[in-house]
Amino acid sequence: MSLAILTRADRRARADASEGPREPVFARTTPAPAPAKPAETRSGLPAASVDSAPTVRQFLSQLGAQERKLARKEALNAVIDVAPGEVEKLARLVARLRGRYLAKLIDLGNSTDTLPGELEIAEIRRVRERFEELEQGLAAVKTALSEGDLTLRGLRPE
Repeated sequence: MSLAILTRADRRARADASEGPREPVFARTTPAPAPAKPAETRSGLPAASVDSAPTVRQFLSQLGAQERKLARKEALNAVIDVAPGEVEKLARLVARLRGRYLAKLIDLGNSTDTLPGELEIAEIRRVRERFEELEQGLAAVKTALSEGDLTLRGLRPE
């Protein structure tokens, strides 16, 4: 008898599995929706409601301020004890590369009446890229100095 019951139960289970789960009759009424749980932030605190949430403009403003603080902190930690002479050497190097770049261009114009070849163009491009890269670097140093991200030994910050 127990064997027959198990066999019937197995048959029912197989039938249920092929048809999908059966829904009990009493569960056919629509249940009341569960109360909405407030969203949580990563810290586990409830998230701000939409009305009290900051605007995108406010967020971007705060993000910009945080970026400036972090950039200043990292620059001051990475570049320690800069002498004014070091910045002047960088400026002289940029001026020298600019002069080389201009000289290459003038030499190219004076050298032949034909169009420049690939090697000549590649050389000019290489000199120009070096000059422009260091020029941008010098501009970044100047900006960092003016914004207080870098300090110069022996000089007072503004």
